[in-house]
Amino acid sequence: MQLAFLPFVIASVVGRGMRFYLVAGLMRWGGPKMENALRQHIETIGWATVALAVLAYLLLR
Repeated sequence: MQLAFLPFVIASVVGRGMRFYLVAGLMRWGGPKMENALRQHIETIGWATVALAVLAYLLLR
């Protein structure tokens, strides 16, 4: 795997930061009700996001 280290680190930091702010924004917007919903469905949401990313990659390459 010949991957440039610096772009990988930058993409990782940006991706994790975006996820953090998305969850924080949902918590602020939805309050305790949204928190319970996210806790209940976080696994499904995560796998669906991975599946969509793979599908997008396969369609766009």
